[in-house]
Amino acid sequence: MKRVNNFEFTGNCTTDAKIITCNNGKQKATFSVAVNYYSKNKEGKDESVVEYYNVETWKTTAFDLIKKGASVIVKGFRKGCLFNEKPYFIIVSNDIEAFVPDPKE
Repeated sequence: MKRVNNFEFTGNCTTDAKIITCNNGKQKATFSVAVNYYSKNKEGKDESVVEYYNVETWKTTAFDLIKKGASVIVKGFRKGCLFNEKPYFIIVSNDIEAFVPDPKE
């Protein structure tokens, strides 16, 4: 069955990647991405809203892309767990690309 828990978003890294080496020698990077969008407030005016996503990736070739302020496209799926008895979600990325804006936009 094709995975239905897919996420893809574009945003800016809020920190450099934190590289973690596991007991088996594999490495993963954890980082946060800020995504901005516009929403109407109670008065009907557009206001900027920021959402933050915690991301982890095992794709070592993407580690160099994950720098504070870098624009990235993150593709992956959401994984949840309980932390201090509260739900906590992380995006597990299977692909990260540098975002290059279209100069026509």
